[in-house]
Amino acid sequence: MAERVARALAKADGEAFAANSGRYRQLAIAALKTMTVPTEAMINAAHAAVWFDDAWAINDSSDFRRAVRAMIAHAITEGEVPDE
Repeated sequence: MAERVARALAKADGEAFAANSGRYRQLAIAALKTMTVPTEAMINAAHAAVWFDDAWAINDSSDFRRAVRAMIAHAITEGEVPDE
């Protein structure tokens, strides 16, 4: 995951990943470390993603995938800067 984030950071920065891979890996790890303590919004998003039925349980990887996508999508939306 850190590698994917590092490459996305380089792309967003308009640079080739190979030109400064160590820096982008450090930035990716720093960003991922902050996710070990989820925000209230991330917790709420994860809860909403899996709580559509009180008898439902996470039974396979597609259920986890859906929950993670919801958390990340919400975090991205929360962090976007509105157009000025």
